[in-house]
Amino acid sequence: MSTHRETLDLPYRPEDLFDLAADVGRYPEFISWIQVLKVISEEESPEREQCRAEVTVGFKGFRETFVTDVEARRGEMAIDVSLVRGPFRKLSNTWRFKPGPKGARVEFVIAFEFRNFVLQALADVNKGYAVKRVIDAFVAEAGRRYQRTDASC
Repeated sequence: MSTHRETLDLPYRPEDLFDLAADVGRYPEFISWIQVLKVISEEESPEREQCRAEVTVGFKGFRETFVTDVEARRGEMAIDVSLVRGPFRKLSNTWRFKPGPKGARVEFVIAFEFRNFVLQALADVNKGYAVKRVIDAFVAEAGRRYQRTDASC
């Protein structure tokens, strides 16, 4: 299984970055390789949001659809994503948000294993690039949506 970890110190409030990552339905607006995203079900309480989403991704002739469950726990500033079905044998990712030296510290971990050996080999070679593109898309979107914190001055 391939695992990739990123820790970022960003000049935004942790709560704002949590809201951005939890807003799954808007991902196609800023992650270019998401071709279609359908929120299949949603459940919300003051401290927890859950949804199931079907996502079709594609780039360079590659196109796959998969379904994930997303659980966002506001009190913990934590988001966990798990696979329901798709081309993966395993898929999970986590987001953690807390105060940091610039405003927010974001910890992102993704672990995956494709069922298809060829797809897995391609993913292993390109994993750093793919994760960087997703993280860069989130950082750019945060810049569009939110004001930088005073800690960044």
